[in-house]
Amino acid sequence: MKKIITALTLTLLFSLNACSTMNSSPNSDIKFETDIDPKANFKGYKSYMWMGSASIMNDPEEQWVAPGFDANAEIKLLIDNQLRSKGMSEATQNPDVIIGYALGINMANIEYKENPEKSFKTLEAAPKGALIILMVDAQTGVVIWASSAKADIQGNTGDTAKQRLGYAVKSMLGSLPK
Repeated sequence: MKKIITALTLTLLFSLNACSTMNSSPNSDIKFETDIDPKANFKGYKSYMWMGSASIMNDPEEQWVAPGFDANAEIKLLIDNQLRSKGMSEATQNPDVIIGYALGINMANIEYKENPEKSFKTLEAAPKGALIILMVDAQTGVVIWASSAKADIQGNTGDTAKQRLGYAVKSMLGSLPK
């Protein structure tokens, strides 16, 4: 399990440097990636157990403003609700799969931005957040499904942050094979 969490953490750190785009939809900046083990029999998975969670914060200037709620508890609740809607139940022992997630914030992220007043791009602060959810086959220890969401996080607090988290988790777990 430590290898999985280490791999998850490294993936998250590298993912936080993704490019952003300017769009009008409140969730249009959220970018998703999913990997699925084609050999896994998802129809056979009916129960899950929590592996745990990891949080990574890169905020050297201490600019992070908490969203006004317990993000870890909210993410766990959202994942639980989505898994239950897919007919899965939480087990206390002998689960079919193990679920883990990592949440990361990089307030020091910078990106090239178009400057309409100049003919060149400039570097600007572009705080990023990423969420990764993993599903591990409990018998083999193999990751059978992994999904990530990356997004801009500047100014997203309270109800907006909850809505965006809900959208991200639902979209991510919507990619689970039936």
